[in-house]
Amino acid sequence: MRQSGVRLKFNTVKGVLEGRTVVVIDDSIVRGNTSKNLVKLIREANPKELHLRISSSPIVSPCYYGMDFPHKSELIANVHENNISKIEKFLEVDSLEYMTIDEMKEAMVDHAPDQFCDACFSGNYPTPIDFSITKEEYDE
Repeated sequence: MRQSGVRLKFNTVKGVLEGRTVVVIDDSIVRGNTSKNLVKLIREANPKELHLRISSSPIVSPCYYGMDFPHKSELIANVHENNISKIEKFLEVDSLEYMTIDEMKEAMVDHAPDQFCDACFSGNYPTPIDFSITKEEYDE
C-alpha cells in the first residue's frame, strides 16, 4: 500500500502529542489538501487540542506574476466563502487564525508596505491582467 505524501513527509510521535495542545504553524493554505491530511495524521496521535496558525492571509485569488496558484474555484478560502469558521470545520482543527494583510506588511520591516503585491490575498492586481494568455502556452 502506498503511503500519502504527508505521511511520508511528517511523522508523529504519539507519546509526545497524546493529550497535549498542539499548534501547527504553516506559511499558507492554498487548496487545503496538505493541511487536511496533516491534521488527520496528528489527530491519530490523540492530542487534547489542535490549533492551526497561518503566517499569511487567506489566498483568495490566483497569482499571475509567477506563483503557480490554482483557479479561484480551487482555493480553500473561496470554496468556504472566506469564512474562517467554515475552513476550521473543514480542516477539523480546534481553531484557525491567519495573519491579516496589514500584519504581513508590518512584518516586512525593511520595505515600505506599498512595495509588496498582495493580489493573491486581496484580489487587487497592480496591473491589468491579460486573461487571453495562459501558462500552458509556455509549458513544455
